[in-house]
Amino acid sequence: MPELFLPIRDEAAFQSWRDRAPPGLAEAVRVKVAQAGFVDPLSDAGQHAADPSLRGAAQRALQLALRVALRRQGWAHRQDLRIIARHDPAPSLHRLGLLESHAALHAAGRADVLIGDAGGWEKALPAVRPGGIVVAPLGAAIGPDGWTRLARLRAAGFADAAVVLIASGRHAIAGDADGAVPVLVGTLGTAGAPLPWMEAPDGLPGRFVALLALPRSGTTLLTAMFQVHSQVDAVFEPWNGKVLDGAEEASLPVLLRQAGIAPDPGRSLFVKETAAHLEYLAFFRRMIDGSALPLDRAVLMLLRKPAHTFLSEVERRGQWWGDQVPLDARQFGLWCDKYRQAVAGMLRTLRDHDGAALAFEALAADPAALLPRIAAFTGLPMEPTQLRYEQHLDRSQVRGDLNVGERPAPISDDSVRRRAQSEHLVARFAAEGPHAAWFAAFTALHAAVAEAGIIRARALPAALLDPLG
Repeated sequence: MPELFLPIRDEAAFQSWRDRAPPGLAEAVRVKVAQAGFVDPLSDAGQHAADPSLRGAAQRALQLALRVALRRQGWAHRQDLRIIARHDPAPSLHRLGLLESHAALHAAGRADVLIGDAGGWEKALPAVRPGGIVVAPLGAAIGPDGWTRLARLRAAGFADAAVVLIASGRHAIAGDADGAVPVLVGTLGTAGAPLPWMEAPDGLPGRFVALLALPRSGTTLLTAMFQVHSQVDAVFEPWNGKVLDGAEEASLPVLLRQAGIAPDPGRSLFVKETAAHLEYLAFFRRMIDGSALPLDRAVLMLLRKPAHTFLSEVERRGQWWGDQVPLDARQFGLWCDKYRQAVAGMLRTLRDHDGAALAFEALAADPAALLPRIAAFTGLPMEPTQLRYEQHLDRSQVRGDLNVGERPAPISDDSVRRRAQSEHLVARFAAEGPHAAWFAAFTALHAAVAEAGIIRARALPAALLDPLG
């Protein structure tokens, strides 16, 4: 099941891709869609099999490019978008915000999206304000006019403009000419992150769940609970576990290949990585940013009470690796120095990708209550085996908490009560050092998440998030 989302910057790059493009793209898409139907790119709703000509593929490619472009800007759930279109877009676009005509006056405080869904759309370019997005179809194939339009878009200030080639068995998108449908995409006056490049000729999983956290936050336990799920393939810390190496391997197709997981749209991929090394988070963020397809993706951040996270790391480093780590103010300062940047980066990822934060304490105290809520967010239905993960876990795959990997035990909050007995020591370390304000802000954020159990980042007050970067 091919899945391609390829931003092409010039004609030479297009010719290079055409020379190596996998054969039979369109036919592979048709076969998949005939067998299983497809998913609408805007509503995420399942559809019946399309007709053999894949009617509507160009419109679905436009919609898919729009969603990826919005997501890159962090606008996937904005309600103040000003959508500029000559014709009223599909009804499903109404949920993105207000609709305006090309001649509409600027509306203060709104972000612009110009949808080139009819001839003459280039006349509306002056109405797009900095940061605004243009998404326009280019027909069944890229001719000289397509490269001319790309050049004009760049000249108008859309420096990142590209022709995106899209083929998707998941979304019933294929072109008759080169197997992919071309869409023109650009952002005005911004040097932001480039559009993601996704090339998976053999397909992808149907859903991707990314979990990130500080070490000793409970990620191994939560990942183990999903590893035993009948519809999930789980990967524990791909960089820390040496499955992947560096930024160049930060992509879903490479991870699937390296981990020996067959691409299957009927299964989901659950991946966790921690801030054991800061660069691992950067690599993981690159993988998340680059996952243009599938669109069914969820980002989670697991939070444990900061004092308990610190105490657990000191204890386990001594028990597991024989490190001589004193429990003192200096060690606490080193811990804060190391993880301040990590926390800021994880929260940015959460906000940019409309992720959710959840609390380890809520999971440990009542997994039967929290797991259905996690399932609702990730789209993975809860299974009873997850609550008894220790009876079904494949321990050979586990990376992280050695207790989970070697002696998996029933879920409990015993460690929460035990760590609480030493909290006063950490409070004293914080009060005596330069990290008091940051640690208090981190603790306040955790308290809000713990009260909610699980909460979307966009529902958290800025007053809690901003002090943490």
